[in-house]
Amino acid sequence: MRDLSGCVAVVTGAARGIGAAIAQRYASEGAKLVLVDIEQEALNKTADAIKEKGVEVLSVNLDLTKPGAAKSLVAESVEKFSRIDVLVNNAGVIRVKPFLDTTEEDWDYIHDINARALFFVMQATAKQMLQQSPRSNGRPLGKIINMASVAGRTGRKFMGAYSASKAAVIMTTQTAASELAPRVTVNSICPGPVDTDMWIKIDKEWAAIEGRPVGSVWKDRANAVPMGRGEQPTDVAAMASFLASEDSDFITGQSYHVDGGVLML
Repeated sequence: MRDLSGCVAVVTGAARGIGAAIAQRYASEGAKLVLVDIEQEALNKTADAIKEKGVEVLSVNLDLTKPGAAKSLVAESVEKFSRIDVLVNNAGVIRVKPFLDTTEEDWDYIHDINARALFFVMQATAKQMLQQSPRSNGRPLGKIINMASVAGRTGRKFMGAYSASKAAVIMTTQTAASELAPRVTVNSICPGPVDTDMWIKIDKEWAAIEGRPVGSVWKDRANAVPMGRGEQPTDVAAMASFLASEDSDFITGQSYHVDGGVLML
């Protein structure tokens, strides 16, 4: 475990899955947390479980696609903790649709949260980070970690809009990193198929398109992972811990594949 004592970390999409795993990992390493999600009940459960460990937590029930949401989130976080040291832009959605069946509404639903909201939460947070002093001399003023996907590296069948949104995350990460260096580091994580509620949804929708049994798509993906198992949220949380820590202070503009070897570039 790394030492994030005193670090203030904002995690979006924190109610479940990868976001919850990252929040729990940061909590175990001493961070103070701002947990953000649109699902109030699930968010409360995650926050309460972490608070029971004596960790300071601010829960923010927020739809990040709404006008002004990013600025509101940053203001509320700073009012509570005075600064933001780490942002994990994890909130994301998906719809599995054939290319010819994907609608404008499908595209907007996915890109509004995966690309647009991510961009403006990152922008608002970076503005705050640039106003604050580093936690210790010589260190960056803050760290931004965006959740991309291996689907943003290569096109995926039935995931046209989603893959495009995650490619946008990777490019946005590189652009922000180049402009904000050396004051703020910006990196992204590209998970493979992760055993979460999102993949339950992917499996169900994909199986329906191909007339396959529910569960078969996930099984095929997990069996194809070179490391011999399906990916878990804790696998992603381990990389998020590294990117939040002092160990990654000289790293920016990178997109790390955490996928058990699914995509080797």
